[in-house]
Amino acid sequence: MNCRNCGYAISSTCVECPNCGSPYGTGGRYCQECGAPSDGASCLCKHCGCELRRTLKDGSLPVASFKEAVKVCFKKYFSGRGRANRVEYWMWWLFVLIATAFIVVGWIMLPILIIPTLSATVRRLHDVDKSGWWMVLGIIPVANLYLIYILTRKGSEGDNRYGISAEA
Repeated sequence: MNCRNCGYAISSTCVECPNCGSPYGTGGRYCQECGAPSDGASCLCKHCGCELRRTLKDGSLPVASFKEAVKVCFKKYFSGRGRANRVEYWMWWLFVLIATAFIVVGWIMLPILIIPTLSATVRRLHDVDKSGWWMVLGIIPVANLYLIYILTRKGSEGDNRYGISAEA
């Protein structure tokens, strides 16, 4: 088998290419346990029987759950770089609503959650190939509806000027 990035001959059990270091199976399905690539038809690994997961071009997995979204948004607390898929963004908002639902706790949590919420919104706008400055529409009464529409749209196909695609 050859690396999809550089063409170097590698073993089917390799997780990373020894030549360029790119994750094996970049952009496709691979087994999280043994690193074996998909044969294309099955969702289970032909070597060990584990579930095959889709990866992004950088080898990371797209955010697909509530727990992952909260973890990523706290990890990227001050970072507006990159892209956030719809699941990540809206699960983060669900977390914010739950965290601020109680009056006493909400007033304590609100200042802590403002910065990662702004960061997640910027990354979500990047996913639809818009600048983070589009957030300013949120303060204009009728224009904020257009901002919500933009935030609910599917991200741009493939890579864009803000980074790799956030969806597999």
